[in-house]
Amino acid sequence: MTSAHVPVLVVGGGLVGLSAALFLEYHGVPYVLVERRGTPSPLPRSRGLHTRTGEMYRQVGLEARILEVAATALKAGKFGGAWTGGSVRTAEALDLSAFGASIAAGADPSPAQFVFVPQVQLEPVLAEAARERGGDLRFGTELVEFAQDADGVTAVLRDAAGARSVLRADYLIAADGAGSPIRQALGITGTELPPTHHYLNVFARTDLTGILDGRGFSQCEITGPQVRGLVLTKNNTDEWSFHIEYDPALESPADWPDDRVYAAIRTMVGAPDLEVEILARSAWDTGAFVADEYRRDRVFLVGDAAHRHAPWGGYGGNTGVADAHNLVWKLAATLRGTAGPALLDSYAAERRPRAQVAVEQSRLGTDFRTRYGIPTPDNAGDLARRLDMSAVMNRYRYTSSAVLDTADSSPHVPALHGQTGTRLPHWWVDAGSWTLSTLDLCGPGFTLLIAGAAGAWREAAAKAQRDTGIDIAVHALPVSDCAERAGLAEGKALLIRPDHHIAAGPDSGLTPAWLGEVLELVSDARNARAVLA
Repeated sequence: MTSAHVPVLVVGGGLVGLSAALFLEYHGVPYVLVERRGTPSPLPRSRGLHTRTGEMYRQVGLEARILEVAATALKAGKFGGAWTGGSVRTAEALDLSAFGASIAAGADPSPAQFVFVPQVQLEPVLAEAARERGGDLRFGTELVEFAQDADGVTAVLRDAAGARSVLRADYLIAADGAGSPIRQALGITGTELPPTHHYLNVFARTDLTGILDGRGFSQCEITGPQVRGLVLTKNNTDEWSFHIEYDPALESPADWPDDRVYAAIRTMVGAPDLEVEILARSAWDTGAFVADEYRRDRVFLVGDAAHRHAPWGGYGGNTGVADAHNLVWKLAATLRGTAGPALLDSYAAERRPRAQVAVEQSRLGTDFRTRYGIPTPDNAGDLARRLDMSAVMNRYRYTSSAVLDTADSSPHVPALHGQTGTRLPHWWVDAGSWTLSTLDLCGPGFTLLIAGAAGAWREAAAKAQRDTGIDIAVHALPVSDCAERAGLAEGKALLIRPDHHIAAGPDSGLTPAWLGEVLELVSDARNARAVLA
């Protein structure tokens, strides 16, 4: 067996694993990604990229390519809306005007946008970009076994031809899905909630344009006496996902041969003579799981390996990408020797509570009308607990910061206004011939945004960078914009982490004299130097 070394081994080549690879490349960290499958899953799975996810891909220069593929995702009609009825043919559209208005009202300013792009179309874009940038992606290669010690992880890999090799990595990112063999091998347990529904997910080719007559929907709830379930659009013409509900107390997916599935699809559509081609199928349920540990020594869980929940709200894949975005800059800092052990510990402290929020919010979307914010006689309590998408994805506040006053540690803020622990507010900055978002000024190192004159801050940043080895970009912005958008008075500043989150600001007492100490607190730089010594 051959043997090699790499700083990071990523196991899993789906949405989250590929995103982790791209974030590693952005931070200059060499990696190897292995994926057991030789080709991507044909199932559409996740279909929507939240605005916050778009911001992360924008940071690594992928926004234009993703928008390009998203523009081709729908072939006809318009995407959006929710229908309900005994079949697609007889279903009626729900009034979502209030729901849409509430989403628009709660949306945070962003340079990115929500886009419809099925995961099966997005993953090839991510893989192609990773390869173009020099990434070592090995599809058709399986992690057979691994062991870790104080200095790293030893992994045994097997390729499609059966040849084995040994790879030594400093760290391992487990993006190996909900069943996560890595998590199981480590014996990591978790909190589980039993499923409320069980479904067959059948991806099929069948032309519904005649039935839709130019209309379109995101989801159609089927409530007929023979078949219950959901129909989800993939391209709004001839590719659809049929989620057929079944009762596991009475039957299993094995009791659904193809001829029974064909009949169920025709019943769901309301067209007994409909031509249907099954492209792929699987089974899933709405059970939820959050791992008790996101880290075991040098192994980190991300995405479905760390948390699994129902797809309502689209929090699964989007939350997983955010896991990787949070973790990778911390790994990069640790590998450079500018961060200590506490920074890696903060990954679980920040992301696990965030997953618990996503689990609760997706659970609250189990009922179809509650999912879309429509009141019924029975859902007032659930509606009262629901958060809008922007609150869940953008306005979650990390409270694990070493400089954050725990007296003001609510998990969500009503608006992004420069609070420590929150995502930096977006506004457009005139940079001569360019117009940039404030988010574009962030990464791959730390960023210091100053309202007005920056002389004292520049001197402090230069000294802090010399003392800690941490890269700090300094930008002086107009006082009026800073005051309006981030509550920054003239001469005040925000210190931004590489993942767009505010490490410190006026609300946590940030001053030029304290800048170096704040960097050391946030990155655990003192302990890093002690380890290196």
